[in-house]
Amino acid sequence: MIPVGFCIDLETTIAGRIPDNIRPAGQKRFETRIIEIGAVHWKDRRRQFKCLVNPIPKHSVLKNPEDLFSLLRSMHQKPDATLNFWSSVLVKRNSLNNNMFLHDEPPEIWRNRTVTNRAKDFIRWYNNPDIGPTFKTENQALNELIQFTRAEPTWLAHNGRSFDFKVLEGCAERTNTVIPTAFNMVDTLHLFRKHLPGHGSYSQPKLYAKIFQRNYNAHVAIDDAKALAELCAYTDSKLQSSLKIPMKTPMKIPMKTPMKTPMKIPMKTPMEFPLKIPMDLTFVKRTSVKIHSKIPMERTFVKGKPVRSLRGIGPKTELALMALNITTVEQLKNNYNKHGVTWLRANVPKGVRWRVIIAGLKSAF
Repeated sequence: MIPVGFCIDLETTIAGRIPDNIRPAGQKRFETRIIEIGAVHWKDRRRQFKCLVNPIPKHSVLKNPEDLFSLLRSMHQKPDATLNFWSSVLVKRNSLNNNMFLHDEPPEIWRNRTVTNRAKDFIRWYNNPDIGPTFKTENQALNELIQFTRAEPTWLAHNGRSFDFKVLEGCAERTNTVIPTAFNMVDTLHLFRKHLPGHGSYSQPKLYAKIFQRNYNAHVAIDDAKALAELCAYTDSKLQSSLKIPMKTPMKIPMKTPMKTPMKIPMKTPMEFPLKIPMDLTFVKRTSVKIHSKIPMERTFVKGKPVRSLRGIGPKTELALMALNITTVEQLKNNYNKHGVTWLRANVPKGVRWRVIIAGLKSAF
């Protein structure tokens, strides 16, 4: 069964290379910063948590785009890739409107502007939070997620072992937040591979499209979490139905006919019984009679060691050779010497250990 809990999804910055001496031991995703969290209870999808996260540390001084680019590089991020993806997430989840930008324009137009132009708006939102989207700090977001899911402390994430859980652990390490040990972290990638075999790809958007024959707003955390909840519910229902044993129709037992009245047998008087005849206890010597079966034999055997005595030859191989009128080891040896390995392999069933048969033939004579 699928563990009951919350489907978690994160959208993050695009991290660059980081020296191993900076990353803490075992923290593979330590440098990756969260920009959105989504959580949905897969059995009750009305229970949802979502928030935008500002990965820029508090008390940073940002005056121009170069300040922002320099800060992101110091955080081991790729500035252009991070700002492009961050912009795309904000537009796709409808978190922006025309009044939030330097120029009054639709969010789709704003997304197509240069990174430098969009960086100016990110700086404005950071310095004046009231004019932009509602962001939470990493510390606030992680603590709120823990509180929201504490009643049923199981987090399910697709490819969570390699990504989401590592990012959350890195965030906890940076912000001195403790994720309670009671929380169970389950990677649904491994669950779906086990319980939904036969799919060419287990990428969440592709698996969702294959099963439900529709797409969803992928790479937006709350929509990814909703889709994962649907996949969990689908998988769990399949597992539940496979455990149900169909009820058999009860066997009808025919009603017994009422018992007839037993027939009365009149008792004979002693005089009515015949006289006892003495038994002859001598035995007559019988001559043996050979009985010949009228049913013809299905197989006729030729004198010699049967092919079944060779290692590697079982019932199926024996029948295949009998179809070629080969019943003895000597006959098989002669045909093998005449026609070779190719003939033998072509005339024995698939999967038979023909090398073992050849070794037996060579040692038989």
